[in-house]
Amino acid sequence: MQLERLSLLAKQLLSLPTGDGRRDTWVFEHSQRVMNLAQMIARLPEVEGESADTAALAAAALFHDAGWITEYHNGRFERWQLLTRPTSDLQRELGALTLQEQEEVRQVLPGPSIRLAVDAIRRCNDRRTDLLEARILAEAEALDEASVLYVLRQFRQYQGEGRPIQQLIDSWQRQKEYRYWQVRLQDGFRYSAVRALAQRRLEAVDAFMAALQRDLHGADLAELLEKLPVDQNVSSA
Repeated sequence: MQLERLSLLAKQLLSLPTGDGRRDTWVFEHSQRVMNLAQMIARLPEVEGESADTAALAAAALFHDAGWITEYHNGRFERWQLLTRPTSDLQRELGALTLQEQEEVRQVLPGPSIRLAVDAIRRCNDRRTDLLEARILAEAEALDEASVLYVLRQFRQYQGEGRPIQQLIDSWQRQKEYRYWQVRLQDGFRYSAVRALAQRRLEAVDAFMAALQRDLHGADLAELLEKLPVDQNVSSA
């Protein structure tokens, strides 16, 4: 019940009107995914012994993106620009303040858990932090990004910018060439089990991008035609 009330409140605050009577839940869905991942990471053997405050962790994860929403309402971003870049320290501070200001949160969580959640949001960008909840939150967000969901995020951005799908594939190839994700795997994860999962997820992304490149240009059909006998190619033409 506690988590359900927090999730409902986060959905209300993080969902944006689209102008046609519907709501854009892009930011909320990201926060909800990160919350689910954080709760599971806290149960890993290499983490569980440190005894994270799971209620504070859930609240921090659900509101750690709220700074984006504040800046959207202040006219700084279009909807398609949300989550298109790393979340800044200022946005973390705005997210922490959003959580701190919610009366309903105070009805659900005890004061120490709220303060811990606020602190976790503020410190989750700091690689040197010793706050367990902040470390788990950062780990969960990194795992969500190192996945096929990264492709959806990039696609949303490229559509908003009017860029072709091929540029999405080209960007992925450049990242591979420069070993961007290898560096992220080495430096962006503290827990070996999560790092291994991220590696497998990135392999799935690579397979998806290869399939996207094939389908975008009909490479499989072109290959089939090349294998036909010459006389069949001529008659088909």
